[in-house]
Amino acid sequence: MKQKLSPISAKERIETLDVLRGFALFGIILANIVWFLYPAYMQEDLSFKNEWTSFWNQADYTVHTILSMFVDGKFVMLFSMLFGFGMVIMQERAAAKQLNFWGIYSRRLIALFIFGCIHAYFIWFGDILTDYAILGLLLLFMHKLKPNAMLIISVTLYSLYFGFLTLGALSSDSTMMSMTMSEESRQLMQFTIDAHQNGSIQELMNANYMERTFYTMRNGLYVLSLGNPIFYLFTNLPYLLMFLFGAAVAKKKWIHRFEEYRKGFFITWLLTFIFGGTLCWILPLLSENFLAVQYISSPLLTIFYAISLIFIYHTVKGKKVLQWLAFPGRMAFTNYIGQSIICTFLFGPFAFGVYGKLHLTTAIIIAIVIFVFQIIISKLWLSKFRYGPLEYVWRSFTYLGINKESKNA
Repeated sequence: MKQKLSPISAKERIETLDVLRGFALFGIILANIVWFLYPAYMQEDLSFKNEWTSFWNQADYTVHTILSMFVDGKFVMLFSMLFGFGMVIMQERAAAKQLNFWGIYSRRLIALFIFGCIHAYFIWFGDILTDYAILGLLLLFMHKLKPNAMLIISVTLYSLYFGFLTLGALSSDSTMMSMTMSEESRQLMQFTIDAHQNGSIQELMNANYMERTFYTMRNGLYVLSLGNPIFYLFTNLPYLLMFLFGAAVAKKKWIHRFEEYRKGFFITWLLTFIFGGTLCWILPLLSENFLAVQYISSPLLTIFYAISLIFIYHTVKGKKVLQWLAFPGRMAFTNYIGQSIICTFLFGPFAFGVYGKLHLTTAIIIAIVIFVFQIIISKLWLSKFRYGPLEYVWRSFTYLGINKESKNA
């Protein structure tokens, strides 16, 4: 007899995953904080050495380098891995209750896409949810693959992807690596900064819409909307492959049975530390040609970070500390959107109007304070409710209504 599938209960949750989600959220706000302060057009000058950052000091550029080495790309890949892991958990629960997983997960992706569009066009241009929804559809088509097949596909394709882009980077003239902002982008930069400092709501909306258009043209989503998926799939292939990798880890039950696989975890931890550290931390300091390699090798450090956190979590003192990350992790969807809302408001014309004016060191401190605030608010919220507010809406759509159960059911 078929049963109704409901959201996972508190007793069924794997707290390690919530801790990893909370950790990912912390990294996400550190990586995004500069893009809450500057327009998307700055992507044409990632050196951040121009008239709009002329007030930055050496400490700001040091922090910028540290973010590039240790943060950028690493935490969105962790989110991607957890996305694939979560899909398998939902698939297994649906199979156990003899339910149509295709329908359940399709509704989940549709809701995610709607949320993503609202986030992207009304709050902040740099939304990732729409991409997750689109790529999640491809993951759905592959969800019945064996875990070994998922591992082989993800590792092999990413190796080829990495090799292709690395050869391109190394064969480029290092003097050509620095990009010059186009005159159109310079004008849009100033327009966007003015809108965020002194503009009306309508001017903010117009500025964000233009930023989002620029962003989607760079990541391939705009071309995809015109019917050409090739550039989009190539640009976003790392996310899809991390989906598959996370799904394989879930199917293998490696995290569920951590103690049994502790030796394998340690070997993987050591290898990703050596290779990831070399590619992300050492080689970019030797040559500018390796700066591109620094970003595309992010999954190695993502895995290194994740395993490090799992090892720490499996100690008595480590668990007591890391349990605090589980609170925002259980409300990751709400907190991800919340970070955009808080930063867009605080830095915009209706609060402090400091968009484009803050030192990066100051912005990082603000990001840390915001995340601590989210930990506290999440703990308080979850003491009263089972789900975050956006999680409740998302899951209600996914499961066509949530059964009324006690908070700790």
